[in-house]
Amino acid sequence: MVNDRLVIDINNSSFEDLKDISDLIQMRKDKLGKDRMNELKVGDKVEFTTRAGKKVTGTIRKKNIKRLVVDTPAGGWNVPANMLTLAEDWD
Repeated sequence: MVNDRLVIDINNSSFEDLKDISDLIQMRKDKLGKDRMNELKVGDKVEFTTRAGKKVTGTIRKKNIKRLVVDTPAGGWNVPANMLTLAEDWD
């Protein structure tokens, strides 16, 4: 939930301030992605939601710099780390 004061501050910000805010948000997202990448390992069972809204479950085959290759029954997916969650036991 977004703080009302934050919305007011953003609405009153200059273009330069918004650029700085955008840069800070991107740095934070990158940090969270790296932290998530460090939590996951090859062989972990994970799940993610596709752009179409379908939930897909698979196993991590390979870790790249920013994305992981996940093997699923429908084939391999190249998925950003921050989109993955550890899956409950599945067959």
